[in-house]
Amino acid sequence: MSFFNPFRRAKVEREEGKILIQVKWGKEKFNIPIPSPSLTPLSTLLATLSAQTSLPLDQLKLIYKGAVLKDSSLTISSYGIEDGSTLVLIGKNGDIPSISPSSSNGGNNENTINKSNGAGIVKKKIQQPETDQENILIEWINNLIENLLNPLIPSILTFISQTNTSSNNLNKPKIIPKFEILQKEHARLSENLLKALLDLDGININNSNWIEARKARKLGVKKIQNELNKVDEAWGERKRIGG
Repeated sequence: MSFFNPFRRAKVEREEGKILIQVKWGKEKFNIPIPSPSLTPLSTLLATLSAQTSLPLDQLKLIYKGAVLKDSSLTISSYGIEDGSTLVLIGKNGDIPSISPSSSNGGNNENTINKSNGAGIVKKKIQQPETDQENILIEWINNLIENLLNPLIPSILTFISQTNTSSNNLNKPKIIPKFEILQKEHARLSENLLKALLDLDGININNSNWIEARKARKLGVKKIQNELNKVDEAWGERKRIGG
């Protein structure tokens, strides 16, 4: 079959299962086509993202449905990634895009990324307890999740109420912040939630029998990922209206 005919080529691509996925990196979003997900390894996607973000390839982490994709030799489809799937990208050293100073003057920084080293981010090392008892580690993980997420919940709820312009919004505040202020708040919340995901992923569970501890960590990742999705969806609706 000739590929010079665009209609025939489109048909072949659909038959091969070409998909389009979205990767979130802080407030940035990348729409990336995957021609053959059953044949394309994760390493190819990571190489593409490394070129897009200028982050070193060995420092990239992708999260899908609350789990870190660790084996780059596996294919895209083997992870259950399909057309329209959304993944989250994090640098191992906490590298995420930060707000450009120009945004304080009301500039549109939708495509502005600090790609060097996550400037302005002070990352504290989480001290994990040394223990041979799984229940102690589980309790520590649960407390860590609460400490990471609970301080952000009031701000998340406020942000969602401020971005919901629907007449059915019963929690709509009397004074709605300006578009630029909401933009900064979205970036702040996204940054903190992404850092929380990174902290959870950094937990070491070396004992292969500690299944419940792994479940606790995975549940925490899903909780934080869910809040990140809420924030992004609320901001997406607000952006449709514009400034």
